[in-house]
Amino acid sequence: MSYTALYRKYRPVKFEDVIGQDHITETLVNQLKTGRVGHAYLFTGSRGTGKTTCAKIFARAVNCLSPVNGSPCGKCKVCKALSSASDIDILEIDAASNNRVDEVREIRERVKYPPVNGRYKVYIIDEVHMLTDSAFNALLKTLEEPPEFVIFILATTEVHKLPATILSRCMRFDFRLVSVDLLSQNIKKIFDAEGKKYEEEAVRYIAGAGEGSVRDSLSIADMCIGRSESKLTLVDVLDVLGAADRGKIRALTKSILDGDARDILVKIDELASLGKSVGRIAKDVLSCARDLLAIRTGAGSLVIDTPENMELLNALAAQSDPDGLVAIIKMLSAVDSELRYSVSPKIALETACLRAGKLASDDASALAARVARLERELENLKANGMTVASAAVPAVEQVVSQKSAPVDEKSIWGKLITYFRKNGPMSMYSLLCNTREFAVENGVLAISPETDAEFLQYSDAETQEQLARALAASGANLTVDVRKRASRPDMDNEIERIKKMIAGGKAKLNITR
Repeated sequence: MSYTALYRKYRPVKFEDVIGQDHITETLVNQLKTGRVGHAYLFTGSRGTGKTTCAKIFARAVNCLSPVNGSPCGKCKVCKALSSASDIDILEIDAASNNRVDEVREIRERVKYPPVNGRYKVYIIDEVHMLTDSAFNALLKTLEEPPEFVIFILATTEVHKLPATILSRCMRFDFRLVSVDLLSQNIKKIFDAEGKKYEEEAVRYIAGAGEGSVRDSLSIADMCIGRSESKLTLVDVLDVLGAADRGKIRALTKSILDGDARDILVKIDELASLGKSVGRIAKDVLSCARDLLAIRTGAGSLVIDTPENMELLNALAAQSDPDGLVAIIKMLSAVDSELRYSVSPKIALETACLRAGKLASDDASALAARVARLERELENLKANGMTVASAAVPAVEQVVSQKSAPVDEKSIWGKLITYFRKNGPMSMYSLLCNTREFAVENGVLAISPETDAEFLQYSDAETQEQLARALAASGANLTVDVRKRASRPDMDNEIERIKKMIAGGKAKLNITR
């Protein structure tokens, strides 16, 4: 006898069995009880949340001769006839493989014929967003005014792809992701029915891995049941899911937090050599960073792991900075699509981890995390009785002023950019946006443009005056100096030539070696 998957074997047959969608099932039941059944429904939401299941239950319920609390009784002759494989009153159509206008025209022709067994003929069109534009147009009139014995139920995971003309003709029901608690209860009930012993942590981890999808969680549970005949443990679940070794993932996460480039590359190569996919490694590091952030912020109850691993996570979380963890999460979340389409996913992951380790981001939060880490290291040196050079603190301040200035409008640089963006001229705003380097030295703001051409254009006396006025307006007590890049000493002759061309040789160029 062939084996039936858990998600098929335990698929709900009554509205009461559907979990996490009470706002939808209660509405449908009330419509059935009051006789206010519509002619077209749209079920939308993430995969595995119960769209097709509710559509099938509803299709049987509207035809049932003696429904029980709005659900089909399953005992009357109509329910038995509708459950038969030869039934033609409930038609489930896969729009992914039947998306042409010809298939829709065939549906339009068949709706003219009344049902054979029940009161309604129900068309369930799954993945309806896959229909072509011409197919949608062919469906419009029939969907708006079908025969009185026909009901359409459209199901989709991508409702934004449906034309507005279709949306306006349907009653829309949005299915939500199911909570971990409800998924856990559902898995426990099924394990009990199957006679499978389990650990609470194992069940909860399966529910979390389902990511809100009932079908996904049951598919994982199905694999775990076959792992062993003994009690299902969390270790078994981790093995089944192919999660990388927790210790190695923690070690890689720590290397990223420490900014150790060599260690990052070595540990990624080690994990990859064990046969772990690059995407899986990225996901595991992302999960580890999330767990550390949860522990660090006092939400450790959200982390599911073995007691031994929890002890190690707590120790690592105590050494971690929340801003640094947020930076890691942000960068590795953004690298997912890059890994999918990259010709070398491993290099893409290595680059993302190195960037996360160095916190080389334009975000102020990442820069603040880097400064916080430096400050923490200084405090550790002091706590260990080591002498901290007095120059160390100004060095940190210089990093802050140089790195955070382009995005911090409270800084001198930010005030200058803001001033010229609001007051013009735009040429000065362009100069500042394309500046190669800048620094504050002894009360002088020294600017090095990106190219020598920009230097020649903006180092005249008028430019100096405009910058000086902007500095005064911003409240900064500084003078300004546009510097020529030292990489082009051969530009001296060109400078002399440009001098004669600008304003008949009257323009002044402030050249600083």
